[in-house]
Amino acid sequence: MSPGILTRRHGGRASEGAAPGAGCRPSPHGRHPVLAPIGGRVLRAADPHTVVTGPAVWDHLAGRALDGAGTDGDWLVALLAYDLAGTVERLPPPLPDPGGPPVAWLGRYREVELGEPPARPGAGAPPAAAPGPVTSSLPPEAYRERVERIRELIRRGDCYQVNLVQRLCAPWDGDVDGFARRLWAAAGPASHRARLTLDEGVLVSASPERLVAAAGGRAWSEPIKGTAPPGGAAALARSPKDRAEHVMIVDLVRNDLGRVAVPGGVTVPRLMAPLRTAYADHLVSRVAADLRPGTTAADLLRAVFPGGSVTGCPKVRAMEVIRELEPVGRGPAFGSLVVVAPDGTLEASVLIRTAWLTGAEARYWSGGAVTWDSDPAAEHAEAMAKAAPFLAALA
Repeated sequence: MSPGILTRRHGGRASEGAAPGAGCRPSPHGRHPVLAPIGGRVLRAADPHTVVTGPAVWDHLAGRALDGAGTDGDWLVALLAYDLAGTVERLPPPLPDPGGPPVAWLGRYREVELGEPPARPGAGAPPAAAPGPVTSSLPPEAYRERVERIRELIRRGDCYQVNLVQRLCAPWDGDVDGFARRLWAAAGPASHRARLTLDEGVLVSASPERLVAAAGGRAWSEPIKGTAPPGGAAALARSPKDRAEHVMIVDLVRNDLGRVAVPGGVTVPRLMAPLRTAYADHLVSRVAADLRPGTTAADLLRAVFPGGSVTGCPKVRAMEVIRELEPVGRGPAFGSLVVVAPDGTLEASVLIRTAWLTGAEARYWSGGAVTWDSDPAAEHAEAMAKAAPFLAALA
């Protein structure tokens, strides 16, 4: 057993103030190895005794009470792809996603390792071979044209904010460990580094965003909205556009958590704090909720999924616009990787800064929120800035 790693069947409660990360050691050997954050620690596991795919994952998550009552001792790890939203809201049929993962996947793990995040995650990655051409589902002119179409919808009062995304693709048949280390190193410290190997491919994420966490009858979400070049956090805090963009999503998350909170139980203990990464600065808030007794993992996740920061508002209308304007599916990106401990502690990321690797191709999604004040050229530049970790991982 490696230093700093403790084998456990049951995890402790998560601290609301914790900033979980994930290490950069190779994933465990075995079937469906996973590395993911939970309660300020790093979970590593392999060989789930049960695997389910598709909407049936909700049944397993519904069986896990967040107060830990009636636990079966299993750790639940779930990948909820963005298009699983069609089981939560009435939405147009999703686009096909050839080569992508199932719309949802869940593994039940008996034994896990819990360890501390490393001091310098991602260090020591070997260089990559020269990558093939990187193509976008929305080249610059097409991306800018979609921004203008969204602005016209906002002008007409159809919606207020829409998150527009491009998918980048490159030929790739390299080493997964090396790719993951390079992605994590380029992204810098990120609260929700993760990796999950499925039959269809490998998910590698350097997400800095928490969809929701829960422990001790309380839940909290940390939406990110507002982007500037590195060192631009002070300008973000003064920007009317970015402040308005951010507050709209905070209000949406307050409403989402209110579905599972006790009356008057939703608060905003932190609003528009700076979040600095190696490639961009952001604004992040914390929205907290006192949960109703008996709330399950499925109840909480269905209330907030997918995250408002990657849809827009109103959420359902924004998702309809996304379906109309994005020419390819989002695959696993902008969904969530979820870990639920036997005691009911829950940690779920927003799968931004996330790659999907098959034996022949690497995919990555990046974009941003479009509002009435958006400049099309600036929005495309922001989408490319968020792709910097992926481009570094390729080369």
